[in-house]
Amino acid sequence: MAFHQITDPERLHALIDAIMLIEIDDDLDDLLGTIVEAATQLVGARYGALGIVSKNGRTLSRFITYGIEPEVKAAIGDDPHGHGVLGETIRRRDPLRIDDLASYANFGGFPENHPPMNSFLGVPVITQDGQVFGNLYLSERIDGERFNEQDENLVEAFGRAAGLVIDQATMRSQLRDLTLSEERERLARDLHDTVIQRLFGVGLALQMSLSRSMDDDARTRVNNAIDELDTTIHEIRTTIFEIDQDGVEGGSFSSRIKVLVEEMDTRLGVHVNLETGAAIDDLIGPHCAQQALQALREALSNVARHAGANNAEVSVVAEGPLIVVVVRDSGVGFEGRIGPGRGLRNLIARARQLGGECTIDSAPGRGTLVRWTANRLD
Repeated sequence: MAFHQITDPERLHALIDAIMLIEIDDDLDDLLGTIVEAATQLVGARYGALGIVSKNGRTLSRFITYGIEPEVKAAIGDDPHGHGVLGETIRRRDPLRIDDLASYANFGGFPENHPPMNSFLGVPVITQDGQVFGNLYLSERIDGERFNEQDENLVEAFGRAAGLVIDQATMRSQLRDLTLSEERERLARDLHDTVIQRLFGVGLALQMSLSRSMDDDARTRVNNAIDELDTTIHEIRTTIFEIDQDGVEGGSFSSRIKVLVEEMDTRLGVHVNLETGAAIDDLIGPHCAQQALQALREALSNVARHAGANNAEVSVVAEGPLIVVVVRDSGVGFEGRIGPGRGLRNLIARARQLGGECTIDSAPGRGTLVRWTANRLD
């Protein structure tokens, strides 16, 4: 369903809040528990569960619950495997809403010690490749009412957003473990071609939900959510830039610098003016060249993540026994002492290991200048 089908501002608020709740950098196991809890609270249900579909596409491999006390769950025994009503939701790939489970033809009954449940709502969680990752199962509205069409629309929209978040969490986990350049390139392509496009689609759907009849608070919350999506897209593009540069090998020092700054423009929309010294390839040793490239990438990543700049200038020249890398941006700048962030520590450490130094000059409103030096023959 499209987000613009949800016309009630309060319910739209609740949906946005639930989506924002699961946009966190948890590992996948913690994230799945958060998804179940958020979906259950979204429609005011007493019980919720996420059944993860097995690779065979017919049964459940895991069953994560919310609202059932641990001692009750232990007394129930084994988790369901996806038969009866749960199996029907796997096969149909569409929402299933039941007012009275006991009278439903495909209901096979509850195991001993299971809490009584009458109303039921099940919706699929679909990932980027169109596969059903699992199903959200909700039962018993706390207010005693039956689940209605608006509940179904809300949870269906949330399920689609949850599928996107699961994709992102899975990719983050893979990125932490992968070392092969081919896999880095594939994941970067998937992030660009799939995740960014889906985020853009969600943002477009939220924009379509805006209407003149919407109150100012609802309009503000939707616009804030759209801004958050824009920020996330920018962060993913920065990550793609870093992944791509991890795998850049071969070619001369100057040609690799050129590739790096061109990627800055095409991937991130930051135009870079580049100056390289004459015969720079003949004046720098291979180890220093590799470290200088890493330092330049680190400095450019900082521009992309923090500067808010549209333009930057890069200079890589030889001065006596040193290679000098200068990065100047037109961004917002900052004031006060620089904190011990990982990027800064890396830049300083690389310079010192090669007999050089790293200095940073910045002020609010006039951008930032990074000057990195190293012994060019190391």
